[in-house]
Amino acid sequence: MKRARALCPGSVGEVLQGVIGGREVLVSLTVDRFSEMEVILDAGVSSTPPGLWKSKKALELALEYFRGGHLRGRVTLRRRKSLPEGKGFASSTADIAATVGAVAHLLRRKIREEEIARLALSIEPTDGTFFPSWCLFDHLRGEVFLALAVPRHLGVVVVELPGEVPTLLVDREKLRRHFERFSRETEKAFELLERGLEEGDLALVGKAATLSSAIMQEYERSEIFFLLSQALQDIRALGVNRAHTGNAFGVLFDLRLVSLEEARRRVSEVLRGKDVTLWTARAIGGGIRVVGT
Repeated sequence: MKRARALCPGSVGEVLQGVIGGREVLVSLTVDRFSEMEVILDAGVSSTPPGLWKSKKALELALEYFRGGHLRGRVTLRRRKSLPEGKGFASSTADIAATVGAVAHLLRRKIREEEIARLALSIEPTDGTFFPSWCLFDHLRGEVFLALAVPRHLGVVVVELPGEVPTLLVDREKLRRHFERFSRETEKAFELLERGLEEGDLALVGKAATLSSAIMQEYERSEIFFLLSQALQDIRALGVNRAHTGNAFGVLFDLRLVSLEEARRRVSEVLRGKDVTLWTARAIGGGIRVVGT
């Protein structure tokens, strides 16, 4: 029996999403919360837990990619760690990428991030959390336009709302028209974000995130965004980002100034009485992590 495990981080929505240069792009807010998938090769045994059809499809695609299709009836897939689904935390992307990474390690093969993107896109639109750096990413075509720096000291208080928004049910045409209307504002937000990441200026990163979230507010109104954006100065937060096609927000803090525990307390005060779940995370670089065999 052989086995391999791999991790891929999720995201708290996006720092930015919209149309730039005629292309729909995003920058994921990759954080230190992971999906972990395990593949086990055993003679005559094959199984996948219920509900993991995307991961099962990724397993099949990865086996074919590595010319291991003949092993399909001998591979068992397990999910050891998961992200909340239908919220905008890139849970499907993390599951798919971790599955591909585990198969690659099991078969002692390598795969480039661009190829992972191609495999993932054959299942559904994808996030860029399996790339090591942050990046300006075309999630519909799987292309990286620009690699970006990973911010240091950026903490996030995650505001998780009730309900789910399945990726495949998003009205992409309607959303695209909205993004096109605000393409100039999105380009301005990206200029702030790029400069903030290059210079290590987290205040600019926060401004970029808030601007992109405000653009989405014109598409889908949220009382939570209004409350958070009005309280930013009082709670010493940098900005608000959101899952543009999900059901969550992130409140950004400079961890050199405010601890995650204190940041969570401040956000909790702002949203007292609201039906939300709060948790905390730190911004990190992306990429698949192999965790053992």
